[in-house]
Order: sequence, then structure tokens, then C-alpha cells
Amino acid sequence: MGESKNGEKKKVKINDDRGGTVEVSEKHGPLFNAIPKMHLCAAVILCLVNIAIPGMGTFISAFTVFCGCPTKIEKRMNAFLLNLLAAFLQMVTFIVIVGWIWSILWGMNFVQLAIAKGEEPEAEFQNLAGPYYVRRQSSVDIPM
Repeated sequence: MGESKNGEKKKVKINDDRGGTVEVSEKHGPLFNAIPKMHLCAAVILCLVNIAIPGMGTFISAFTVFCGCPTKIEKRMNAFLLNLLAAFLQMVTFIVIVGWIWSILWGMNFVQLAIAKGEEPEAEFQNLAGPYYVRRQSSVDIPM
């Protein structure tokens, strides 16, 4: 609340009678978009491999792209190369502990994507639906 020139406090009333649903989605980078959606058993095994040997589970998951596991990246070769890059970076940065933590988080992403595999429509997963943005207007002063 602000004050007017004569010292009185201004009252602001906001009316929002719009009905509807707002959908929020995260925007991820190319390395995350290259993670393949695997079967749950494979995802759990590769998660455990990533915990034991940082980057190795990510390296193995790169080859699942050619076995039919879908990614958000349309070209399989690009997804494969991005997964190899992520695995290499996880292995190299393991020395400073960052790679190990990243590898564990990547393994958790394997499992989360495998669990959510049947929840998303396939067209949306392949990024065919396109982005959808919602902008909300700021509040409006209504004199009382």
C-alpha cells in the first residue's frame, strides 16, 4: 500500500475472475534433452552403475539411443554424441567430486524419466507440440 500526497493510504483491490488452467514447464538444455527414456529396470541399473563408476552409466545409456529409446532430440546421432560428451565430462570432473555428484543426479534423471515415460504424450516428448507461453498482467489500481 502506498500513501497519497495528503497522507491517506491508498487501497488497492484486485479482481481476478478469469477461470482457467496455467501450465508451467521447465526448459532444459541440450545435454538433459539427450537423456534417453529407458525401461525402468535399465534406468535403475544404469543409475547404480553411475553411482559406482561416475560417467559409466551415462556412457552405456548413450548406446540405448540406437536401441529405440526416445529422446527430446530428434536426430539419434546428435543425442548419442551429447550423451558421450556428458559421460566424458562426468568422468573427467570426477576428480573434483563435481563429476560424481553430476553422475548421481544423471542416474536419478534416468529413473525419473523412466517412471514418467507413460505420462507424457509422445508428440509432446518429441517437441512436436511447440512451446506454450503464458504471460500474466500486473495488478491494476481500482479506485474504491
